[in-house]
Amino acid sequence: MQQIWTGGDLTFSYCTVQDLPEISRMLAKESVCRWMFFGPNTAEVTRSYFLPLIEGMEAAFREGRTPDCHVFTARIRHSGEFVGQCALLPVDFSPGSYLIGYQLDDPHWRKGYGTLCCRFLVYFAFVVLDGHRLNGDTVADHAASRRVMEKCGFVPEGCQRGYWHARGGDHDRVLYGLLKSDLSTEDLSAIAGAFTAS
Repeated sequence: MQQIWTGGDLTFSYCTVQDLPEISRMLAKESVCRWMFFGPNTAEVTRSYFLPLIEGMEAAFREGRTPDCHVFTARIRHSGEFVGQCALLPVDFSPGSYLIGYQLDDPHWRKGYGTLCCRFLVYFAFVVLDGHRLNGDTVADHAASRRVMEKCGFVPEGCQRGYWHARGGDHDRVLYGLLKSDLSTEDLSAIAGAFTAS
């Protein structure tokens, strides 16, 4: 199975053990974890979360099948500099439905990379995997994450009040969704044309 894609200024590759130090450094930052229900993490906590996902993906590749989870590292295409990571995680008992996630290291904020990562997940879910639904969520006060999803076509579907307890407070969780059927043929063609297998 293809393992590297390019789009805009970024490359997206399946996460490997070699990426874990950079992911760990990112997720150890208070700035990066401000709006998350987890973190800042120690390197051990980050490794214990990501390592089983990486091992599961690598096992699928060895066996010639599509992984269940799709975790990607995003890097600047020309320099290889680490930007962040993004993922599609399957929704239990709902084939073709995925939860999206993305985290960017703070030097790369406000450059459009969050939107590019989210668009890549839309591309991968609907074009590569032929899925039918994407689910997203964020803390209600995280305006930047909400804008990213809305730019990519996601629509708000509800709010769970006081859902996450983090940093000494309770935070509302806003739910977003995107169906493949929400996108026109032209939209899907444009998304498919924006990313290239390397």
